[in-house]
Amino acid sequence: MTIGDTIVAPSTPFGHSGLAVVRVSGVGAIQILSKLSSRNIFSDRLATLSTLNDLNGNLIDRCIVTVFYGPNSYTGEDVVEISTHGNPSVVGALVGAVCARGCRLAHPGEFTRQAFLNGKLDLVQAEAVAALIRSKSIESSRSQQKIIDGSLSIRLNIIQSTLSELLSQLEHLLDISEEDVLSLDVNALFVDLDKISLTVNQLQKSFSLGRLLSGGATVVIAGATNVGKSTLLNRLSESDRAIVSNVPGTTRDTIEVELILDGVPVRFVDTAGLRGAKNSIEKEGIKRTYKAIEGADLVISLTDSRTKKHFTGSDLPTINVLNKADLRNEMKTDGRIIHISAKSGAGINALKRRLINDLGINRLSTEEDYLSTSRQHLSIKECSFALSRALSFFESDVLDMELLSFEVRSALDAIDALLGKTSPDKILNNIFDKMCVGK
Repeated sequence: MTIGDTIVAPSTPFGHSGLAVVRVSGVGAIQILSKLSSRNIFSDRLATLSTLNDLNGNLIDRCIVTVFYGPNSYTGEDVVEISTHGNPSVVGALVGAVCARGCRLAHPGEFTRQAFLNGKLDLVQAEAVAALIRSKSIESSRSQQKIIDGSLSIRLNIIQSTLSELLSQLEHLLDISEEDVLSLDVNALFVDLDKISLTVNQLQKSFSLGRLLSGGATVVIAGATNVGKSTLLNRLSESDRAIVSNVPGTTRDTIEVELILDGVPVRFVDTAGLRGAKNSIEKEGIKRTYKAIEGADLVISLTDSRTKKHFTGSDLPTINVLNKADLRNEMKTDGRIIHISAKSGAGINALKRRLINDLGINRLSTEEDYLSTSRQHLSIKECSFALSRALSFFESDVLDMELLSFEVRSALDAIDALLGKTSPDKILNNIFDKMCVGK
């Protein structure tokens, strides 16, 4: 990537559609548009019908063109958005004509990276842009929209400014006399650090729910052969996703279906029946069952008789479910066992309510701010650890100002990295390279 280049890319997926959008950003964006359209004046943020031609004067398409003059644009530079007919040939010809006028193809995520470099977004907001595009539910989309609007960044910037002020005070005290240090109100300093530590810890705890909302959860259905695991998967998905048979061992490999439960994508995994394997294929199926359980967030242990034992081979949260209630005429559900009939659907709603509760989905709110990436979680953990170490110094008879200042500086560095103020290029590349071209 070269700073100062004018870049272009389609912002809509490849394929045939009613419309496609091509985005151009950079110092040459307006000049290139003028050459393509043979007109020199474009009003800011006003959609304009314009005929665009290639380098040889051949018609490309009649398009709707909108100009966003920098710095009041997404990237902070002059931006042109061209709405053309969604034919890949037309889009390709348009992008080619723009490049022929001195533009280059954008790298993945380069428009958002330019917005970050120009101070239009911080790194938390930039990650939310990528998360919004990947969102699988409207609840997740709303949560990421709030972060893009700055709700989480405001909280982080308050932490950053508070730590900066405390650090300034501490470094000032290191430069003055010992008598002035002794007159310091140590209790007030402790209260300030403790308050900011509580705020940081709250954000750290939000990661599990943020990851759940954006990344979803995995639930494995485990149990012996022929207890109705595949039937349950089909009932949950309301489709014939898995083959159902009275022959034990029909399912040899894991089968997955993703559903949305109260706004959270939950991946249900049907597995091979747990029993003594008779051949290498069954052994491999059971091996994959245990591998699926290792990567799960919760296990549904399914049996079809009170005399059969439930699965106990994992420390994961487990819901014990007794299937084929229609054959026993028994639907009483207590806190230990949920009775269902995967065949008729009886008890399925009770199972879903239990899943929502045990996965923590019921604690989610789109009104709250959540950390949602491992990078964010690691940075806030580093900040929390540094503040914890800083607070421990107050337990000593003599407060070590140099060590205290060092830990407050470490906490501040972690927040700066979280916001992207001190993030190295390797981290930035990892974030923006994962975005789609045109965003």
